[in-house]
Amino acid sequence: MANTEKAKLKALLLYDYFIKNVNAYDDSSSVSMSDIQSYLSNITGVEFERKSIYADIKRLNEFAVEAGLVAPGEEWIYLNGRKYTRGEIDYELSLDEARLIVDAIRTTPFTESGLCEKIERQYPSYFKSGYKALIPHDNTVKTKTKFLLNTIRTAIENKQALCFKYGYNFAGGLRAVSDKTVSALGLDWENGFYYLIAIDNDVYEKCNDTEASVRRYRVDRMKSYVFGYKLPYYGDSEEKDRILEKYLKNAIDAFSSPSSRLITITLKCDDEKTLLRAYNAFANDVKIKRIGKDQPEKGIIEFSFDAGPVPTLFTQLFKLYTFEGVKVEIDDEEIRDKFRDYLKRALNG
Repeated sequence: MANTEKAKLKALLLYDYFIKNVNAYDDSSSVSMSDIQSYLSNITGVEFERKSIYADIKRLNEFAVEAGLVAPGEEWIYLNGRKYTRGEIDYELSLDEARLIVDAIRTTPFTESGLCEKIERQYPSYFKSGYKALIPHDNTVKTKTKFLLNTIRTAIENKQALCFKYGYNFAGGLRAVSDKTVSALGLDWENGFYYLIAIDNDVYEKCNDTEASVRRYRVDRMKSYVFGYKLPYYGDSEEKDRILEKYLKNAIDAFSSPSSRLITITLKCDDEKTLLRAYNAFANDVKIKRIGKDQPEKGIIEFSFDAGPVPTLFTQLFKLYTFEGVKVEIDDEEIRDKFRDYLKRALNG
């Protein structure tokens, strides 16, 4: 049987079988020699002897070591009692990773649902036994938005300026539109929207300061985009990654500030649950850097975060005052004064 054309495919079929049908994280998915023989017979129409299968399993284990898929001295496929199971190989997704990715894809409008089926076909043993990923949302991204995302990625990769019109979504159209020319640095995803982080070319040409020229643009508010082939690209800097990291670190809900600093807030409330609800409402949208006092059972929480006096910071601060009985102490005098002005404007309005 070793000389048949089908026999030459046997080792590859065994590799595919163990990858797709045997779960490295679940011993219950182990298979017997009879299971393996039945699989090969169904695929090839040939009855293979146990001895030849043993030899191929040995070769696959040698291949796994040589290819760096498992550590030296380890067996990828091995007997667990009377059944064969396998270990994890270097490049594959774990059970939890695969399911998290599928859940994220199903609930993200910027991805095609077909990606889920590809992952499920790649790891069928992860998605059997009645497992069901999260229910997909009804909203789907428009084809032109996908083209725009690809255009932005191309502009970043090729270091080309990008020109587009930018405005505000209102009543089914884009209003208050202005022309933008930017040097794209990266794409960000926050609160269900894609954002382009880029250097505003006009601002840079006035101040010649890269960091001060970085802006963020919501992708669904962009249209009429074209490459600025003959326009300068100002994002080609060795400091690009540091600038991006700093910008995102100082951002709150898509707004960033160049004057970011550490702000400490103390929350006090007699009711522990209300105190924790207030803290979580704020912390969900702000990157907490440290916890100073962690005593909610005693009615106090102190925490710090990096931020600047951007409009959305005051929106987040106002959330804290919607919880009855919560007292808020802000250690930054400038933030306190600006927040007070913010509240006065709201009352006068």
